[in-house]
Amino acid sequence: MKRLALCLGALLTTFAAFASPPSDDDMKATIDRLVDDTAKDSVSEARAFDRLIHLGSAAVPYIVARLGDGRRLPEQSIWVRRHGHEDRQYHPWYVHDGLEVVLQELTGFTMGPQNGHLFKDQRERNTRKWAAWCAQRYPAQADICRSGLPEAK
Repeated sequence: MKRLALCLGALLTTFAAFASPPSDDDMKATIDRLVDDTAKDSVSEARAFDRLIHLGSAAVPYIVARLGDGRRLPEQSIWVRRHGHEDRQYHPWYVHDGLEVVLQELTGFTMGPQNGHLFKDQRERNTRKWAAWCAQRYPAQADICRSGLPEAK
């Protein structure tokens, strides 16, 4: 009986370690790495956008903080695989646009079109809208949400 209790205790401890949400530093590092991967090559881009979407709503403030990234994407196409729904394809040109696609998928909201035809000031306006929305929705992480604003740099 003691062995069973010890095994169950060890199993629960292991499960709790995996079930606990990542720390802010871990999430930031993960998001930073994945965003950088979107600009490497088409395979890395697809994998990174898929991982960003699968991180879920906990990643939203960190993704918002990375908006404004003006690097061109290697592949101007993102396929979003949706269980039980029709897959969606988007055509972003820049990392910023791809991150807005991810945010749209995670939140159900959009702050403007996600295509390569936007001017820099339009992307900045969208970034400010996302930061304001994020700060309201995630008040405990409002500083993270606003950290990507042009004024904060």
